[in-house]
Amino acid sequence: MISIRQLLPRTLRTFLVGVLNGVKRYTVIPNRFGYLSPTAKIAAPINIENHRNVYIKEEASIGSHSTILAKNARFIMKRWSVSAGNLTVVTGNHARIIGRFLLSIKEHEKPEGLDKDVIVNEDVWMGMNVTILSGVEIGRGCTIAAGAVVTKSLPPYCIAGGVPAKILKFYWTIDQIIEHEKVLYPIEERFSKFTLESIFNEYSK
Repeated sequence: MISIRQLLPRTLRTFLVGVLNGVKRYTVIPNRFGYLSPTAKIAAPINIENHRNVYIKEEASIGSHSTILAKNARFIMKRWSVSAGNLTVVTGNHARIIGRFLLSIKEHEKPEGLDKDVIVNEDVWMGMNVTILSGVEIGRGCTIAAGAVVTKSLPPYCIAGGVPAKILKFYWTIDQIIEHEKVLYPIEERFSKFTLESIFNEYSK
């Protein structure tokens, strides 16, 4: 049997693949995702690798021209978090093996630990062109400056920016955070004063 690959010239095949990829980028289909809340907002075009590993919770929003690469680990964006355009999320890393070219290494040959979940907690704001790399967890209420490359996890309610991203300061005082959370979160989800004091002490060194 003659395959489509044999029947169609390479240039036409390339064109058709490009058209199909373009359609995918402009079409958000909820049942392709691990989870996509009916109240979440995703602006097209968007490039997603492995929708099944992408979880977008209630009222979360992702700006246009974003890229989410979640081949072997999950991207989880919790409720009321938002990114401006050109967000890039990468849940994996390339492997280096002695005696092998980088591109010759197959996924099943990669050492363990190179693919890790990326988690964005509640009420996070991410500016334009933010990049979040494998294994990062962004704490509740963070603000990430435009152009930042986040390579390490960030505590709640901090402002971070730069390449690589560093904590610039905390958004509010501990008392202000407690007041804020009393309005928005049930008591079992709030940070205790002791926990917040521990976080502030750890990151103020």
